[in-house]
Amino acid sequence: MPRALTEQEKCLQCQKLLDKGKAVVLSQGIKKISVDEIAKAAGMAKGSFYQYFESKEQFLFKLIETMHRQIFAQVEQMLRSISDFQANARNFFMSLFNMPEMAFFIQNEQDISDLFFTAMPNQELQSFKQMEAGMFEKMLLLAGVDLGKANPGVVHNYVHILYLSMGSDLMMKDYLPETIDLILDSLLSYIFGGTE
Repeated sequence: MPRALTEQEKCLQCQKLLDKGKAVVLSQGIKKISVDEIAKAAGMAKGSFYQYFESKEQFLFKLIETMHRQIFAQVEQMLRSISDFQANARNFFMSLFNMPEMAFFIQNEQDISDLFFTAMPNQELQSFKQMEAGMFEKMLLLAGVDLGKANPGVVHNYVHILYLSMGSDLMMKDYLPETIDLILDSLLSYIFGGTE
């Protein structure tokens, strides 16, 4: 009989599933991926997957949450290297949307929405929204933005409008760059009180 894993070993195994599964999900998308493929990518048996996640949907939710945390860690690093945020804000926001994870979110927007609003318990969804709101507040504080003038919730919504616009099949693709520029102009005007 094999020995029981320590808590640290369990955490490492769970993280391995998330890390290896991420690569497979990024390449195949949410709908096409199976539990078998996630477990195989991590070098584990399918049964091991279910020791950490109740379902593929729970795994995907945790993966998306983890990816958000990774993106915000990168954003924090970027902000710490910018001396004049206002002068570099447009490039900063455009660089966010060029991250591979953001491209994945844009390409899989409908599947992610379906996952969040049909498969996830409301409590987990609310917890995710609170986490994201806290990250936007921290991002704005690091950028030196006056939170009395720019509400993090509004900035969050603007960023999501940009994200949804980029991935929507309803958009006229020929006019998308100009549309995104206009939304970004509006966001920067909001953040900087009309001084952009």
